[in-house]
Amino acid sequence: MKTKIDVSVIIPAYNAASTIGCLANKILSETRVDIELIIVNDGSTDDTSNVLHRIQDDRLILIEQANQGVYAARNAALAIHRGEWVVLLDADDDIADGFVEARWQAATVTKVDVVIFNAWHSGTGHRRKAVHLKQPYRQTLSGHDWVRHCVTQREWPHYLWLQIVRSTYIRQHSLSFQSGKSHKDILWTVQLAACNGRFCILDVRDYIYISNTASITHRPDYYDVRALSYIDVIAEIIRLAKQDQNKKIKVFLYRHALVEARHFLGLYRNRVGDKSSIKNCFKANISAAYLFRGISSFSDMFFLIKLLGKLF
Repeated sequence: MKTKIDVSVIIPAYNAASTIGCLANKILSETRVDIELIIVNDGSTDDTSNVLHRIQDDRLILIEQANQGVYAARNAALAIHRGEWVVLLDADDDIADGFVEARWQAATVTKVDVVIFNAWHSGTGHRRKAVHLKQPYRQTLSGHDWVRHCVTQREWPHYLWLQIVRSTYIRQHSLSFQSGKSHKDILWTVQLAACNGRFCILDVRDYIYISNTASITHRPDYYDVRALSYIDVIAEIIRLAKQDQNKKIKVFLYRHALVEARHFLGLYRNRVGDKSSIKNCFKANISAAYLFRGISSFSDMFFLIKLLGKLF
């Protein structure tokens, strides 16, 4: 067993038999960087397990577990990973050739704790668009400065597959994923930044995010779960803001909580089924007074009035 691993690539897989083999083999084809590939088969009921067992490579570490959700799967992999850097991918997307080595080289050269890359969002047909356009490219800045930039520009690229993160940074701050079924990647990224390490953002589009209209997040019976998850996210961002001693970052965290409340309200008004239970959950967990602290424009004020009218 290797004593030195450059990059741990972590992929949760649930019923991913049609895509996971190709992605795993593409990663394992890289030989210029020391990789461990940790795939967590999260209770798949299709052929995912057989596909992975057919891969003969001692760099592949396969965890088989009962279905606990994508975030529990990532936590299981983080608990055993040995790499100096961590990359978190999804099982149904695609990567550029030499993806892992290129990210590792960028992380090594920049000497930061977190590098944020760009990606292509693949829509209908052959149309692609960049995931983000307004980031401070090729700059090194603190996590707090990055939060301020993202909130000010109203562009928060929280997707896990944009990141390569130093393992010691994860362990130093005891970072892990909050349990739940949806939207906890937002909290992971907020916590990464709130710990105020060194960040670098690069406009390198090395990942292809493929919209999967058949995924669970688009099922009508899942919208209530997503709304409840947004409540968790908003409440946790407010908690982080309350405990942060840096007054300059507090207000930006409150502002971001208000942005996530906009996403929640869109779901609540148009998608959720059990409005009464979700309304009561919101009122029990989120104080309007803290959302008020995130107001920075007339638009924010009008939104908050609308939100309170719907829920309070």
